[in-house]
Amino acid sequence: MKKVRFFVPAMLYYLLIFILSSQSFDIHLPGHGFDKLAHFVEFSLLGFLLSLGFFNAFSFPCAVKSVLVFLTGLPLGILDELHQLFVPRRTGALGDVMADAAGIVWGILVYLYLAKKRRR
Repeated sequence: MKKVRFFVPAMLYYLLIFILSSQSFDIHLPGHGFDKLAHFVEFSLLGFLLSLGFFNAFSFPCAVKSVLVFLTGLPLGILDELHQLFVPRRTGALGDVMADAAGIVWGILVYLYLAKKRRR
């Protein structure tokens, strides 16, 4: 049960993503692709927070933990897009899932970089 505490930040952050995805915002983002950047940044933080959980809770090899982070974050991105299909004036898009996946990978890389820097 102690290991769950490492995942609380990621769970709370995903709850925030879910709540915001449930809203029908009438926002017009500037330029083509800006929404993909928003997805990338949003899921970079999720990837970082999931890394915080997996890397601190388990003693698996680094590569295994990285894969577990990705295999947890990607379905969450897919779930977010599927959820948006049922929200008025929102859509789900494969491009958004791809931006989410790239963000998760970036979050893992940032976590690994900071962890390595901290060990020095």
